[in-house]
Amino acid sequence: MNSPIDRSVLLLHLEYSAWATALLLKAAAGISSEEVTGDRGASHGGILDTLRHIFYADRIWLARLTGGQQAFKDPGPEPSLGDLQQAWPELLARFRQYVDLIPEADFSANLHYTNLKGEALGFPRWQVILHVVNHATLHRGQVVAMLRQMGYQP
Repeated sequence: MNSPIDRSVLLLHLEYSAWATALLLKAAAGISSEEVTGDRGASHGGILDTLRHIFYADRIWLARLTGGQQAFKDPGPEPSLGDLQQAWPELLARFRQYVDLIPEADFSANLHYTNLKGEALGFPRWQVILHVVNHATLHRGQVVAMLRQMGYQP
C-alpha cells in the first residue's frame, strides 16, 4: 500500500523541526542557568526540563522506528543544555536519514511497539513521524512562551 504522504513532505517537516529546535537551543543558551533550570509551572516544569522531554521523546520514537531499545529518560545525570546542543542535532539527522532511506511503501506499514505504560500499540510509520514533529512543536511553543514571559524574544 502506498503512503498517503510523500517522503519529501515528511523530510520537510523533519527539517523544520530541526531548524526550530536549533533556534530554540540557541535562545536558551543566551539566558542564565537559573532561568533555564527554574520551574516555570509548565507541563514539564521549566525550559530545560521541557527541552529534555522533547529530546527524550524524539530519541525513543527513533529507537522504536529503527528497532532499537531506549529508555525514555536518562538515569542521571540528565543532559545539560550543552549536552542537548551536542546530541540533539545528531539525533535529528539520524531521524532524517531514517526517513530518507526506508522504502516509501514502509511509511504505511504499522510500527508495533509497547508504550511507556506497557500497552501494545501500532500506528503507520508516517503518522508516527508527523506525531514526533507535532509533539516537538507543541513543547517548543511552551518554551517560547516561557522565554517571552521572562522578557526574551526568541
